[in-house]
Amino acid sequence: MTEFVRKPNFDYSRTLWMKMYLAEPDFENRRSDVRITFEQALRIIRVVDQLTQGIQKIVYLVGWQGLGHDDCYPEMEQVNEALKRSCDATARDSLFWLFEAAKQYHTVVSFHGNLADAYDATPCFPELVQTDSVLKDADGGPAVIEVFNGRNADKISYKGYYESGLFKKNWDRFCEATPVREAGTVHLDNFCIAQNMNPYTSVEQEDEARNKMLDYILSLGIDVTTEYTYRELELRADSPEHPIRNYYSAMGRPTPQGRWQDAPIRTLGRIPASWWTSNMTLEDCMTVPPALYSGHLTEPKLLAAFYGAMHGEDIWMKHGADPADWVDEFVYQFCTLQLPYFYLNRFARLSAAEEDEHCTVTFSDGVVSRGKEKSIAVNGVTVKCGDDVLLPLDDENTTFICYSKTGRNARWPIPDAAFTNADVFEITADGNVPLGQAAVVEAAIALNVKPGQALVIKKHQ
Repeated sequence: MTEFVRKPNFDYSRTLWMKMYLAEPDFENRRSDVRITFEQALRIIRVVDQLTQGIQKIVYLVGWQGLGHDDCYPEMEQVNEALKRSCDATARDSLFWLFEAAKQYHTVVSFHGNLADAYDATPCFPELVQTDSVLKDADGGPAVIEVFNGRNADKISYKGYYESGLFKKNWDRFCEATPVREAGTVHLDNFCIAQNMNPYTSVEQEDEARNKMLDYILSLGIDVTTEYTYRELELRADSPEHPIRNYYSAMGRPTPQGRWQDAPIRTLGRIPASWWTSNMTLEDCMTVPPALYSGHLTEPKLLAAFYGAMHGEDIWMKHGADPADWVDEFVYQFCTLQLPYFYLNRFARLSAAEEDEHCTVTFSDGVVSRGKEKSIAVNGVTVKCGDDVLLPLDDENTTFICYSKTGRNARWPIPDAAFTNADVFEITADGNVPLGQAAVVEAAIALNVKPGQALVIKKHQ
C-alpha cells in the first residue's frame, strides 16, 4: 500500500478544514470586490470554534492576494490591500494579525493558491514564456486555455517551471511574504497536469515535475491539500469536454479516449486531502485509508455511506458573514456530514456491498453505515438515522453531539458513552448554554431536541 512521502502535520480525516472566500477582482475598475475582511474572518472563526467545541480547524483564505481570487498566479506574495484593518499600516500586517489571533480559537489560518494557471499580467510571465514554463502554440507563443474573471489564463508546464528554477524562486517569495511555513499546510487549487505540445511533454514527465514541486514544499514542512483527485491520462483522454482538448487538437495530436479508472492516483502519499475527492471507486474507498487520503466524495452513493468533509466556504458565500444568517446551516452540515465522517474514520473499513445505487459499508467494532437509509449503527444500535444524530466528538467518548433537523423528544441510544452521568448544553454562536444533567441508563439518554437544535453532552465532572 502507498505510504506518505512525509507524514503530514495534520490528519485531515480527523480535522475540520475549510476554505473562506474573501474577495474577487474587478479588473475593469481596478478594485477588489470584498465579501469578508480579515476582521470579519476572525469573527467567523470565533463562532465556528464555539459551534465545534474547540476541535482542530484549518481555514484556507481565498482571494487574500492581489485583487482577489484568481489574480496574480502563479505568483503569490502580494496581500490584498482591500482586506486590511484600518488600524494597520499594511494588509500584510492585518494578515499576520489574523493568523496569530485565530490560534486562540484552535484554528490554523493558511492560504488558497494555484500553481497550474498563469496570467500575462503577473511580473514573472515573460520568464515563464522564455523557459517553456507555459504551454505554447504552434507559433511558439503562449497558448490561452481558459478565462477567469475576464482574464486569459495560460497553463503551467510543471516540467519547465520546475527545471527553470522559477518555481522555487516564486515559492520562496511566497513563504517570505506569508506565515505559510508556520501554518504547516497550504491549499493548491486545480493542480492538474497540462501537457506542453511545443516542446512536447508527456503526462509522466509533467507528473514527475509536479512530484518534485510537491517534495520541495513538503521539505519546508508544509502539507499540501488540493482541489481534485488526480488520475491523469495522456492528453486528458478521459475529459473530452475540457477546453485544453482544443489546444491538443490544434497542435495536431490525436485525441484519445480513456477511463480515469485506468490511471493511478498520481499524488497519493504526497497530497493527503482534496476538496472534491473525485474519481474514486468503491474499491478505492475500501483500500485507501482516510488518514492517507480524504475529503468530500463527489459520487453521491459513496458520500451517503462514507460521508465526507464539509466545505464551509459555500455557506458563507450564500449567507454572508453575519452569524445570524449562517449558523443554522453550518450546524446542520457539521452534525449530519462532518461529525459522521469523523466517527466512521476511526474504524477500519472491512467490507462493502452495492444495491440499487446505494452502498452498505461494514466497519470494525460492529459499525455499519447504510447509504440508502442514511443511517449508522453500532452492534445493531442505530446512532444516526437520517438527520437525527447522536455521535461522539472525541476519541475518549466523553463528549457527544446530538442534533435533529425536525426535532425529537425521546430516549436516544448512546452505546459508546464512557460515562453514566452527563451535563447537557445547547450549542449556540455565543457558546454553550447549560440545560441541566441527564443520566445514561441502559446505553440510552433522554433528550428533548428542538428542530434544528444541537446539544453537546459531556461527561459530568
